[in-house]
Amino acid sequence: MTGQGLLDRMEVLNQELQLQPGEANVSFGLTALNMAQDFFESLAAVRPGILGSTVGTVATIASTESTAFPTGLLRVDRLQRLDTNSRPIVELARRHRIGGHSASTAWPLNLILTNAGAPYGYETSGGVIWWDPLPDAVYTIRWYGFLAAADITASGTFTYPDVVATPLAAVAVKLLKHGLDDPIEDIGGLANEMLKPCLDALTNFNRDGATPFEYTMVHDT
Repeated sequence: MTGQGLLDRMEVLNQELQLQPGEANVSFGLTALNMAQDFFESLAAVRPGILGSTVGTVATIASTESTAFPTGLLRVDRLQRLDTNSRPIVELARRHRIGGHSASTAWPLNLILTNAGAPYGYETSGGVIWWDPLPDAVYTIRWYGFLAAADITASGTFTYPDVVATPLAAVAVKLLKHGLDDPIEDIGGLANEMLKPCLDALTNFNRDGATPFEYTMVHDT
């Protein structure tokens, strides 16, 4: 689906909007859609695993204890250290508290007092990834996680599954109708109500019914 497909759905929900190519409300419609998409991504980012299909790499710097998050990365699901042939050799463990060799020193300062070497662990804070131990060279780290989508344009492809399209369009229409004195809570409530079922549907594709009883032995008494 393209961004124009989302604009078309907005027109179905509010037929007073003029959202066809060249019409008056296209710019406002796209702005509202991107506001709704940002809200959807903020909800998705706090759910582990959902939409975590993006892969990329970052590089450590020798004697530098942290590396900045890639632009737009909203959630880290796992990290792997790669060898020189770009093959994963170590799954990095989340430490929750980096260091440990200098117990009397507060994190993250205790990180730089540990022995340097190849990273085996990490923690995230403030938009950076902290390494454990302190890197002694450049290492390539592959990350898996949730990356924010590009802004919606009329001709661009919509990033998310079609199941998200109508709820997102509904939230965008509500944003366009929001008045100066209208409570902002109304929009947040509608967004949660419309988008939560989408997140539930995308969270786990393995859905089972009630566990059946299976008889493997027959008794004749």
